Amino acid sequence: MIYNSILETIGQTPVIKLQKIIDKSLDSKFAIYIKNETFNPGGSHKTRIAFNMIKDAEKQGILKPNTGQTILEPTGGNTGMGIAIAAAILGYNVILVIPDNYSSQKQKSLKALGAKIILSDSRKGGNSHGELAMEIQIENPEYVMLNQGQNPANPEIHRLTTAPEILEDFQNETIDYFIASIGTGGHITGIGEILKKEKPKVTIIGVQPDGCELLENKFFPHNIQGLAVGIIPKVLNVNIIDRMISVTFEESLQMMKNLSVKEGLSVGISSGANVAAALKVVEEVQQKKQLHHKVNILTMAYDSAIDYLDLFD
Repeated sequence: MIYNSILETIGQTPVIKLQKIIDKSLDSKFAIYIKNETFNPGGSHKTRIAFNMIKDAEKQGILKPNTGQTILEPTGGNTGMGIAIAAAILGYNVILVIPDNYSSQKQKSLKALGAKIILSDSRKGGNSHGELAMEIQIENPEYVMLNQGQNPANPEIHRLTTAPEILEDFQNETIDYFIASIGTGGHITGIGEILKKEKPKVTIIGVQPDGCELLENKFFPHNIQGLAVGIIPKVLNVNIIDRMISVTFEESLQMMKNLSVKEGLSVGISSGANVAAALKVVEEVQQKKQLHHKVNILTMAYDSAIDYLDLFD
């Protein structure tokens, strides 16, 4: 197929049934599916929201293509990657503020796409990059901050694209559980709202690092990049979340490695956290011994393991 730009290839990512992560003896009772968003340009689900936030800003007249305006954004890297890709095509400059303890591989990739990187002091908390970005914005009011944690165009693109893709793939199947880690909260909100409407029996579970209680606004320092950034994001609809599951860094890391070795899926640590949480749900349902049908669990793979290769040492 021929496309006018890489931006036209965003979306329509595959859903993959995991074959070896779950015990074979449970294969007739449970199925874990993962929507592999690494197939998006830039390798993550965040390219969806990056492009949509820019197009929304253009519709509002805030951004004008090919003017060299500067987009400023605090990001763990994935949204920044999407912004940098879109900006390269649409004619914007990009400044990204990233915590200094986040993936050095992502930083190099972002620089390769032409973005300027400013590092925040992660010792100041999970939202250090957001706070520094606000300081830069005040000093440079001409910069345009898309602000993914507050921008309604973030969850909206998941209502418009990601959720319908899922419904099409599962039109003849139940989705008993949808499990998603929470960073900005955009995808769990957008997808969760649509699933609650179209498949009302679904249980929506948020994933958080062990020690954090996101819905209670309690945060604890952790090493699972992109999760529990220290605030409850404004775009997060907490009302569609049925409950939270906590996972440790070690569980997430081991699952990331298992997905690579057992399933051939080269995905990042937050994706590992999702599947680790999915296995906890399998264990819980098993213990209840109230299976009336095969339980389908859907989760997400957010980005590629290429940004976390140092964790495989």
